[in-house]
Amino acid sequence: MPQAIKLVRCGPAGAEVPGVELADGTRLDVSGFTRDFDEAFFGGSGLTTLRHWVDERGNKFTKIDPGARLGAPIARPSKSVCIGLNYRDHAAESGMPVPAEPVIFFKSSTAVAGPNDEVVIPKGASKLDWEVELAVVIGKKASYVDVSQAHAHIAGYVLHNDYSERAFQLERGGQWVKGKSADTFAPMGPWLVAPEDVGDVHRLKMWLTVNGTKVQDGTTANMIFGVAELVSYVSGFMTLLPGDVISTGTPAGVGLGMKPEPRYLKPGDVVELGIEKLGTARQVVRTFGS
Repeated sequence: MPQAIKLVRCGPAGAEVPGVELADGTRLDVSGFTRDFDEAFFGGSGLTTLRHWVDERGNKFTKIDPGARLGAPIARPSKSVCIGLNYRDHAAESGMPVPAEPVIFFKSSTAVAGPNDEVVIPKGASKLDWEVELAVVIGKKASYVDVSQAHAHIAGYVLHNDYSERAFQLERGGQWVKGKSADTFAPMGPWLVAPEDVGDVHRLKMWLTVNGTKVQDGTTANMIFGVAELVSYVSGFMTLLPGDVISTGTPAGVGLGMKPEPRYLKPGDVVELGIEKLGTARQVVRTFGS
């Protein structure tokens, strides 16, 4: 049986090399197999074939420098669909009712960043907030997919921090996408992990700290709408292409919901987060132009 591998992309922003990380932490350059982890790769059963290719080649690989920058483990997706208020405790802290159907909004693909890249406060922003989330990567074109068939359309899962500029999101005349889409607002990774290597995706611990203080401490078991239901639901409104992302919501503990008053990120703040089996990430906050 082929060994478990995690997809990584390493190197300078915009010039990342596709790679795999083995169980011992070694990272191998797989650019000889695929140009990138993009729509063509995922749509062609790339992950399954890549496992066998790695096993067959044995030691015939160029190793990636372990100190190389990690990019997002997927190339820029055609779209990133986010689900709002998908944890009961988060809906409660937001002062909103539990939704009867999934709340959908978009995040610009240009927001995608590496897991340890800096997060940049955009011009005119004042209320930068955090959200640790499980993101689903589509592996097979999905349109009007039944819930029972949804898992066949999933390539894997990644850790995602759904950064939000709350003033842009809530105080600028509508459409949440305004507060979700600035550059660096979608750091993903460190890895993409295949479903069979994750196990029960609805029993994963998730957490986030700001300057070492834990502010989010949850589990994917508290989702209102599960992964298969979300893939099915979203595919009823739009075609999902291989490499597309669905980010499945966040538990309680965001800055907007803090009492007695909201807490937002400032330059120099350090945000660290993780999801069981999906790794950890770290972002330092800076202002635009600094």
